[in-house]
Amino acid sequence: MRRVMFDSNAIDPIADTSGAFEALQAATEASRLEILYTHVTIDELVAIPDLDRRQHLTLLMVALGQLVPTGAAVLDFSRLDFCRLGADDEQDMLEELRSQNIRHSRDALIGITARTEGCALVTNDERLAKRAADIGVETLTTRALLDEVAE
Repeated sequence: MRRVMFDSNAIDPIADTSGAFEALQAATEASRLEILYTHVTIDELVAIPDLDRRQHLTLLMVALGQLVPTGAAVLDFSRLDFCRLGADDEQDMLEELRSQNIRHSRDALIGITARTEGCALVTNDERLAKRAADIGVETLTTRALLDEVAE
């Protein structure tokens, strides 16, 4: 089974591509795909100003995936009931992912969770994809995942 961790920006193409939701849903129902997300993903989605878009993307994410705790914790970003306290090496990798910049903490939490869960990271953010690949996390775009599911 293919396991993937969704970054919040990975759900937009699902909403905007005809048949994408149905293809991913069929793959998850057939146990060919498991989609994971974190509270960070939901936090980012519910911050979308457009109410209709916010509701639509959040519902798609919840319908397709399973909530897992983040692979590490960051003060002021992590929700205590939805995170793990990372080991020292994970905290070091978290720092690599966020490039020593606190503004990248949410992305870093999603990336380190993909590593902790041993799955690929689905993101359309080139900076995060590069940083995640640098610590050994497989990355792919939403388009690449949809192409895989279609095969």
